[in-house]
Amino acid sequence: MAFAGNVDELALLQTVRLKKQVTAEVLAAHLGVSVSSGQAALAALVEQGKAVSSDGGVALTDKGFAELSDQLDAERVSIDEDSIADLFEQFGPLDETLSKLLEDPDADGFLDALIGIDRKAQNLFDDVSAFVPRLSRYQDLFAEALEKIKGGSLAWATAGNIDSYATVWREMRAELEGASGN
Repeated sequence: MAFAGNVDELALLQTVRLKKQVTAEVLAAHLGVSVSSGQAALAALVEQGKAVSSDGGVALTDKGFAELSDQLDAERVSIDEDSIADLFEQFGPLDETLSKLLEDPDADGFLDALIGIDRKAQNLFDDVSAFVPRLSRYQDLFAEALEKIKGGSLAWATAGNIDSYATVWREMRAELEGASGN
């Protein structure tokens, strides 16, 4: 559902929850909207009491968490949980492989191995997006991080303060866990 700044409210609330606290710039980059749309969406959350300004960013309030829970429950009604559970099971081995790979981004063959994992994961994420369309944005985030890594910026492999490959992967894992009922 469109929210202030033409931002999907469920995606907005979930982004704030997963990141714990966001700025308009972080939100805009994560959701693929303009910074002004991100500002409008965050301001509306604060105005409605669903979020509070804190340390230069915005974090969810109890009311925001409750709204997010209600919206996730409504979304899950339309999801084939068995199919998502199967996809989450397929995700497990990729998750283990990526976790080991990310332990040493400076290792020889790191980029080739990451590209290989990404190819396998994208097929899986295509299926995930078919069941939960709002998660399709993650594929763009993976592609953006991978391009920056290919360009030589290894921070985009593991940094926690940006939508690095590892950060986006962690968020996708959380989304899959939730959608599969785990």
